[in-house]
Parts: sequence; C-alpha cells; structure tokens
Amino acid sequence: MALIGGIENMMNAETWAESAWGKDGVNEQSKAMETLFGLFMCGFGAMGLVCAFVLDGTTQAKFAMVNAGVIMAFFLAMFAVLPTTGYEMPGVAWLVPPFLFLGGLLASGYLHSNDEQPAEA
Repeated sequence: MALIGGIENMMNAETWAESAWGKDGVNEQSKAMETLFGLFMCGFGAMGLVCAFVLDGTTQAKFAMVNAGVIMAFFLAMFAVLPTTGYEMPGVAWLVPPFLFLGGLLASGYLHSNDEQPAEA
C-alpha cells in the first residue's frame, strides 16, 4: 500500500502540491516536497516487503512492530507539523485506512513476537 501510494504521489506531485498549497502555491519547491514525500512512502513500502518476504520468526514480528510504529509516528508528526506551515491536510479521516492496516501490522507483530524461530534446514 505504501509503495503504491508513494509511486502515485511521485507521479502526481503537481496535483498533490495544488491540493495542499492551492493553485498559486505550486512551484518547483512544492512539487519537490510532494515527490520527496512519495519517495519516503516508497521506502516504508520497501521496509514492509522486506519484513514480509525476507525476515521470519521473532525477527519478522519485531520488525513489523517497529515498522508500524515508525510509520504511525511519521503520519502523526506530519498531521501535527505541516498545518503550521500553511499546508492544507486532507483531514483526520484520511488517517483511518492507513492506521487500520498499520494497527493490524502492529497487532500481528505483537501476537507473533514470542513465536519460536523456524528450524534451519
């Protein structure tokens, strides 16, 4: 989800900049900021893919919890700080879908945090 959203944000940086800053606020800096945000989201998506397909056992569970916590903190900080700069955020309801997924990731990591490591073949 984060990877797809990040790619979309980079591809449509000008549209996102316009929705955040208004038509008059779109410039190279605002487009670059939106592109950078998309890049951050791609990084979060890549971390999730590593967690899902490379790690296993308690290492995977711990990384899932840390990954979910970092992304939640990022979104909360973004919603607290960016409006102070004049950036128009879409509203708190926008946080519900990612927090549902991230809450599931966090809960899954917690539930599996005491699982035994799989035996090496």
